[in-house]
Amino acid sequence: MKNPNLFIVGAPKSGTTFLYHYLKQHPEIYFPDFKEPHFFGHDLIRKNDAYNLSLNEYQNLFETDKKIIGEASTFYLFSKTASKEIYNFNPQAKIIIMLRDLVDLTYSMHSQFVFSGDEVIENFSKALELENSRLNGDKIPSQTTVVNKLFYTSNILSLPDNIQSYINFFGRENIKFIYLDDIKKNPRKVYSETLEFLNVDINFEISDFKIINKNKTYKSKIIRDFIKKYSIFLGNLRSKIFRKPLGFIRILESMNKSENKRDLMPENLRKKLINQFSDVDFKIKKIINTKL
Repeated sequence: MKNPNLFIVGAPKSGTTFLYHYLKQHPEIYFPDFKEPHFFGHDLIRKNDAYNLSLNEYQNLFETDKKIIGEASTFYLFSKTASKEIYNFNPQAKIIIMLRDLVDLTYSMHSQFVFSGDEVIENFSKALELENSRLNGDKIPSQTTVVNKLFYTSNILSLPDNIQSYINFFGRENIKFIYLDDIKKNPRKVYSETLEFLNVDINFEISDFKIINKNKTYKSKIIRDFIKKYSIFLGNLRSKIFRKPLGFIRILESMNKSENKRDLMPENLRKKLINQFSDVDFKIKKIINTKL
């Protein structure tokens, strides 16, 4: 048994599932079926016994002798402590940070959490208005697994410091930044560069790249809430005993899923968020563009 040496730390809805899916196909790379164990990030506020794995249970996810062993818990990037915890666990690890336009990221996260049942306020603007109350522990939906999912703007504002923390611990040379727009423009190039970063065979071919984890809406709220209620228990059971997806939940979720484009964000709200995130965007780009 080996410890993971590759961590895709987020951000969510930025191509992490795409990269996880295609890296997993490489013969030198291993990812467990349980994509996001969220073992690290002990400052994240967890509810409903979510992601409650012991160290032994976590390590049992990675029974392989492959060269690269990874996991892809997307909220590590919104944790203030995950970078240090991962470094203490494996200081030789490589880190992949995936990003996208910050306003689109916020809107897409809200859509995803409505679909998953973590968020019950379907109006994006109203969900943003509740953030201060939620930061104080109020108005948290009962079925939410990680409360931090609901801190939409606070999560974005934390990115520069959290990214810098990964660099401070692991070194810029051991971190790869990937933007979703680059995946959309040339997925094969991004994939090949990632293999090179991981020092594995770059000649491994993927015949066709497809968009993974498109924007989703649910068909039935009743089925969505049922899935949310039982997926917490089954998710922990899966990680502790089976370590493979339990097909019943996957099938039910697939039947209740509809993939379509979300309505455009109101222009006045978009402009407000662009202004609010402008300094964050500048700081992130400055950090990323710092020479190795």
